[in-house]
Amino acid sequence: MLAVAIVASLSTATILDLPPGAVARLGETRFRAGGPVRHLMFSPDEETLLGSFEVAGRLIPVAWDATTGRRVPVPSCLPSVRAVPPVACRAVCLRPGLVLLAGPGKAAGLWDTATEQRVARFAGHSAPVVAVAVSPDRRQFATADTAGVVRVWDGEAFVPRFTPRGHTAAVRSIRVSEDGRRAVTTADDGTARVWDLATGKELRVLPADGPADLTPDGLGLVLGAGRGVVVRDVLTGLAVVQSREPPGPRFTVPEVLARLGVCLAASPDERTLAVPFADGSVGVFERASGGLRLVLAGHGTACRLAVFTPDGTRLLTAGDDHTVLVWDVRPQAVRLAGAWRRETSAARLWATMCTGRADEAFRAMARLAAEPAAAVQTARLRIRPATPDDPDTPEQRLADSRAVELLESLGTAEAREFLEGLVEGGQPSAWRTREAIRAVIRLKRRAGDRPD
Repeated sequence: MLAVAIVASLSTATILDLPPGAVARLGETRFRAGGPVRHLMFSPDEETLLGSFEVAGRLIPVAWDATTGRRVPVPSCLPSVRAVPPVACRAVCLRPGLVLLAGPGKAAGLWDTATEQRVARFAGHSAPVVAVAVSPDRRQFATADTAGVVRVWDGEAFVPRFTPRGHTAAVRSIRVSEDGRRAVTTADDGTARVWDLATGKELRVLPADGPADLTPDGLGLVLGAGRGVVVRDVLTGLAVVQSREPPGPRFTVPEVLARLGVCLAASPDERTLAVPFADGSVGVFERASGGLRLVLAGHGTACRLAVFTPDGTRLLTAGDDHTVLVWDVRPQAVRLAGAWRRETSAARLWATMCTGRADEAFRAMARLAAEPAAAVQTARLRIRPATPDDPDTPEQRLADSRAVELLESLGTAEAREFLEGLVEGGQPSAWRTREAIRAVIRLKRRAGDRPD
């Protein structure tokens, strides 16, 4: 079943209490969580939403029925809410099915994504863990905390190898060289430090007021310098003349957001990102273009958490107003203004969807989705199976991704049949074909079919 068919049985009073665009509230007047919501996760069978709220520094477990939105007893079979990492944690994949998360608190955790159970806990820090990184060969990983302590761990035995010390303030980033032999960390103490991962020895410390990275061979330290980049030899600290200037180091999006105290949620299909804003609203961004598709406003207070349902059709947000709001983020759920509702030219809508800004394209997609049969017919006229001669440009990939997203969101037999035609008749390596393959697999899973 879908994780959140949530509003079918909610009362009229609850519906009227919702902000525009929201489809349910988990924790309305009668079913409030009792404090700021700190954790959210689905049970493995997707029938229960488990969370916690904070009271006087303590986390109290709470659970809601994912179909009705009603509060239910916390199932004893689910993992302890005190051990569930917050959605805002930074995470990296240690190996398929195992995710390493920074925190919560003074430890890192290794989680099995199939069972949602923690399989290992990496303690030893005296302050909250805020950064993690894994070597390219997955044989070792590093964790760092707000006190400036870095720890290096064996990636197979999950035991500590050593604890490099040098930073005197919160670590903000860790980068590991491509050969896995060295790592560079940056911190709020204004330094970048390079470490030998075989011995834990500090090789070089240099001033840095931003992110830092290592050259592919691990011999050079890449630092931002004004609007340019400078590369310094790790062993001597001297500037190195490069035949080609390497790309400047950048903080990743999760690192930037974590520094600002903001969380980031990615949809299961990786098409959209949800970013809570300081005013309690949530921005839904198109990942391919980086553009803002929607702004969901409703909490009225700081929104701390965001998580997509496993099928990607709903977004749940929670925060300091003690409630969880459920948003339908499918194109057909978008409330369109009069001009969009009155638009009847499928050709204009398709062109806007394929080439317009993220917000305009999403509204064009929503208008097309309002008439599924006509949308599929338009797709038959505008898109065909990929051939080796088709252009492969960023613009074309974006158009193909949006077209496939529309067809997948329709979910009708005709749309699925057309997507399968794009797969069967398309060039296997083409972007359009690969997007269609992923969409068909997801549609089969939602229907309970076994993907081929």
